[in-house]
Amino acid sequence: MPIHDHTLCGWRVASSLPLPDLLPWTGDDRAPDLIVNVGAVPERLDDPTIDLPLLQIDANGTCRFAMPGVATYLIDPTGHRVIVEPVLPADAPDIRVFLLGTVFGILCYRRGLLPLHASCVRVGGGAVALAGASGIGKSTLAASLLRRGHMILADDVTVIDTSDPAGPRVLPGFPRLKLWRDAMDRLQLSPAGLERTRSELAKFHVPVAEGFCAQPLPLTAVFHLDPDTLPPGGTLRRLRGPEAVVRVERDLYRRGTMVKMGLSAQALGSAVAVVGVPGGTWLVPHRHEPGGLEDSIAGILERLTA
Repeated sequence: MPIHDHTLCGWRVASSLPLPDLLPWTGDDRAPDLIVNVGAVPERLDDPTIDLPLLQIDANGTCRFAMPGVATYLIDPTGHRVIVEPVLPADAPDIRVFLLGTVFGILCYRRGLLPLHASCVRVGGGAVALAGASGIGKSTLAASLLRRGHMILADDVTVIDTSDPAGPRVLPGFPRLKLWRDAMDRLQLSPAGLERTRSELAKFHVPVAEGFCAQPLPLTAVFHLDPDTLPPGGTLRRLRGPEAVVRVERDLYRRGTMVKMGLSAQALGSAVAVVGVPGGTWLVPHRHEPGGLEDSIAGILERLTA
């Protein structure tokens, strides 16, 4: 099986599984930072400390994640190797959805990185994270900002490195957005010729090509999208101190899995670093009804240029 050479978060990724979402590796000839192989995954781990229907974790930190009808994934304790045992054909997009979603989140936690459940765009010289629950409209908001000339760094999972003494920075993901058909209609985008994220969903992989920023950038602000905490038409509210930290922790990607991995203290330290970014953390009364998208964009850009 041929080996595909890609880049993700600045890592060199060698994969026997096709990963068309990722850009090709153009760096030096160093050894791969992440290896993805297609192979057999054991039915269960020996003496798992966490034993759930979809997730097992053993005492050494090895994780086994299974998505019925799609694939099973085995993640080593260091976050440097993944074995994928497909149920669907190896090139099925469903397999990549979970590899570049849940498995990607586990890899980040294992590497000491903070995966925020957020899309991310470049505004000026910095990275701005748009965080929130699934279905809140993170990707749609990012796509709208892309149309206004702001490049995409990440979609759905924004990887933050808090180890840099200069402050948290965002590592670039891959050049595509996942958009539901209704969002594409609102943005006047055609799904013709686009790949569905999963065969049964009206959700599509939308390439961003020249609109992708492939360089890490300092994190300058985090905007938490939430329709319930402020009244319609309400203004953005800055979060500070413990309230801001709690909100960042709430919007971590696969937070429950992180807790099961025993990494709550690590995540707390990283969340504290994130709330100290110069542009602050904000609560956005984001709404799906007419005018909601435009209100959110106006409010976000106003705070960033104040």
